[in-house]
Amino acid sequence: MATAYFEADEWAVKDVGAKESYDLLLTRGDERLHVEVKGTTSEGAQVILTRAEVERQRELAPANALVVVHSIDLDRSASPPVASGGVLHCTSPWRIAEEDLTVVSYVYRPGGT
Repeated sequence: MATAYFEADEWAVKDVGAKESYDLLLTRGDERLHVEVKGTTSEGAQVILTRAEVERQRELAPANALVVVHSIDLDRSASPPVASGGVLHCTSPWRIAEEDLTVVSYVYRPGGT
């Protein structure tokens, strides 16, 4: 869905998620856009980001975007589950403010080592 959204706006889209800490690299002429994509069955009021995703997107701003596809229907009776539907919301440029982040986990080393 995200790829189709950007291709409709004449971006060339490359999936780089296996090598980068973001999902899509977009090019259009001399322009480049680095896109993080998140999908959720919820209404999309919040998504989980890794530390690496946040740090990298802060470095890339303002040549970056967050795409959240929310309200996805997920048929869990199929194997593997089948996703359909969803509503796409794009934020670009994506500037990540500290007050918009909530810590959800820590790594703890027992014994202080």
